[in-house]
Amino acid sequence: MDPKWYLVKTKTLNENRVFTRLAGAGYEVLFPRFRKKSRRHRGVLEVRPLFPGYLFVLFPYEQLKTIKYTHGVARVVSFGLEPQEVGEEIISAIRERMDEEGIVTLVQKTVSLSPGQRVKIGDGPFAGFDAIFLEELPDRERVVLLLDTVSSYRLTIEKQSLEP
Repeated sequence: MDPKWYLVKTKTLNENRVFTRLAGAGYEVLFPRFRKKSRRHRGVLEVRPLFPGYLFVLFPYEQLKTIKYTHGVARVVSFGLEPQEVGEEIISAIRERMDEEGIVTLVQKTVSLSPGQRVKIGDGPFAGFDAIFLEELPDRERVVLLLDTVSSYRLTIEKQSLEP
């Protein structure tokens, strides 16, 4: 049978280990990652999985047990009893955004705000709430907002989460 792409769920924090094992065994593995500034390490760029806990693996259906029982694999994503194939168009779309190291460049939206400006929080636990922009923090990635709910609440969130 021809090999097909499947989505493999890894055990927590085992993406790199499973990637190394499967790639070393000759499987084609797609492991997209991105660079993000670390908050703990003063802005050092860290490489993180684009889809934490998941890898795309090309293999023939007959080798399903080999993949499932690879150390660090939690399961092959299935709907019902059969593993769900991942369409080639999805794999191509991911590959188009990756460089030769498997790094995806994320597009950063530029949000320019003035103190007192009303904004809407676009994602995270406060998604959908309206707030008032107070200030941008020195790291230029986080902002301080005044969340006006039952009482006023001062909140610090990622700047990219805002919609003016």
